Amino acid sequence: VLHVIKEAQNQHGLRHGDYQRYHGYCNRRLKRIRKVLKFKMGDKRKVTPKKVNEPIFTDPRYILMLLMTSERAWSRAMFLKQEANSEPRKRHHMVEKMRKAVVLADELSLLCEGSLRVDARTKLEAQAYSAYMSGILHFELKNWISAMDLFRKSQTIYGKLGDAMSKEEQTIYKTMVEEMSPNIRYCAYTIGDQSAMDDLIVWRNRTIRIKNNKVRLFLIGVKEFEADLSSISESDREARVEVYDRLLTECKDALQITRDDIRTDPHSKATEKTNQVTHFVSDLQFLQSYLSYLRLTKTIERNLILVGGLQANNFPVEKAEGDSAHRGPKPSDFIRLYDGVLHNLTEVLSLPGIEVDSEISDAVGSQRAAFQAFRCFYVAQAYVNEKKWAEAMALYDRVLEHSRKAINMMMRSSEDIAEFKLVETGRLESLVETIAFNRYRVHASAILDSVAGKEGEKKDVDTSIPILERLDVYHEDVATSSLNIGKPNSKVPQMTSAYPPKFEPVPCKPLFFDVALNHATFPSLDKKLGKKENPQKAGLTGLISNWWGWGG
Repeated sequence: VLHVIKEAQNQHGLRHGDYQRYHGYCNRRLKRIRKVLKFKMGDKRKVTPKKVNEPIFTDPRYILMLLMTSERAWSRAMFLKQEANSEPRKRHHMVEKMRKAVVLADELSLLCEGSLRVDARTKLEAQAYSAYMSGILHFELKNWISAMDLFRKSQTIYGKLGDAMSKEEQTIYKTMVEEMSPNIRYCAYTIGDQSAMDDLIVWRNRTIRIKNNKVRLFLIGVKEFEADLSSISESDREARVEVYDRLLTECKDALQITRDDIRTDPHSKATEKTNQVTHFVSDLQFLQSYLSYLRLTKTIERNLILVGGLQANNFPVEKAEGDSAHRGPKPSDFIRLYDGVLHNLTEVLSLPGIEVDSEISDAVGSQRAAFQAFRCFYVAQAYVNEKKWAEAMALYDRVLEHSRKAINMMMRSSEDIAEFKLVETGRLESLVETIAFNRYRVHASAILDSVAGKEGEKKDVDTSIPILERLDVYHEDVATSSLNIGKPNSKVPQMTSAYPPKFEPVPCKPLFFDVALNHATFPSLDKKLGKKENPQKAGLTGLISNWWGWGG
């Protein structure tokens, strides 16, 4: 029974919530079955109702005929329920159609129980289907105790059948069990707390009445979500993220339902025109803001769980040098998650009805500054891995600026909003200490990088030149490195100086030659010596004597 129903619903409109299309399909199929079985309800002039009993039950398609008749009435009731939001009179027609579906489901269950031709599995599924239909009717009539008992009965039967089936067939039964869980929770909630009958929520000093049943069920599920989350260990991050994903999916559906209600609500349209001047929003618009607030805050919490999972993988947050061989989370993974957190915080401040709320604005502002600090830190780490030291140092300064700003805002703020106690001052102070350490490492790495030079320049060093002649060029020689002392190495160490030394010109004492003496004429000193002049010798002998300096 359940397989036939779910297959027909998924193929004929209910995947998109089109109950009218499914109603038409049930009507056409029911007509074909009656034609094949020759099961006539009177003639053209008069309708004579006829029930299926044991003597008539000779073909298994009679079960399918009753099933399609009940499904047709149920789909019509669900369609009228959608229309009842704008036309209250249709709710009465919806209840009548639902009563008809319950009567037909009971006939199906009684036929299967009293027949020997039906196997045990079909009998159990017919009982579960009948209880489920009756539970829906009592739920709409607000008979919470009866509805909860019927839903639990149906849930128990489907759960036991699912346990007895193979893994391939268990999925459809587990899905049906999960579909009934919100209704059971809502019934239990209303029975235990009569104030829930008013369908009210109070948020930011404003009371909102919830009219849509699906939105009401979602808000009840939010309270169950907190209980489910507390039962999961914090180390089991995958399970916690799965719970958040399920809640966010339900929140998205509730938001879409609220948007549809706003489009059809004339009061919301009239209020929207004056919203920019008076900052007043209607109840539906404020409910939409509340649901959006839940979605944004829960998304932030989910992203922070993912951040914690990345940090648990031993990511070296204090690392200052790039390491391409490191396998693990990259800085870009953190940046993407923190971008999502900052975007959601910005959207919170723009929600209608709370954009002028100073308490939320202050709380969001401090958290936003804190997450900007963490984002800048991981952007700096990305630049460090690329050896862009100047950019990394500038971003470290920006991290310190955002951290100190966030700490000051948290110290001044006296607001106590649980959703925005995401980052405490202790984490920011720890981040500031980490920045002080990383700044020194980045500075040292930048100096070493500038001293070593580029890789291309290292290849141009001529190692045949002695070290003493190239002291201004750094080159690390593997053969002479202190790390390789005691290890065999076939390379010849570099020379520290040339041997034997080269000949070089050396300055010596200069030689002086007096070439101007023969051309100098000195004054005569004979008068001061008192000598007499000798007459010149005549003749050839005197001439020769004068030439050679002979004579007086």
